[in-house]
Amino acid sequence: MNQISITFRHMETTDAVKAYASEKIARLQRFLRAPMKSQVTLDCQQDRLHTVEVDIHAGNSHFHAHETSEDMYASIDKVI
Repeated sequence: MNQISITFRHMETTDAVKAYASEKIARLQRFLRAPMKSQVTLDCQQDRLHTVEVDIHAGNSHFHAHETSEDMYASIDKVI
């Protein structure tokens, strides 16, 4: 069972971005041996820097990554 929590900061919540991020994060489950719990933070700074931060917990494993680019979708792809 995957539990994916997505938080938007300094930007409007959109279903398209939320669905895109959820789909990409959910794909990571196939590499993990335990159920995954993840927290994704999407942040837009100064209307041009899009940062994605991901924390994933699966059993005893913990993964953290963050990426910044000028496009939110590109940031999501890069952080994966």
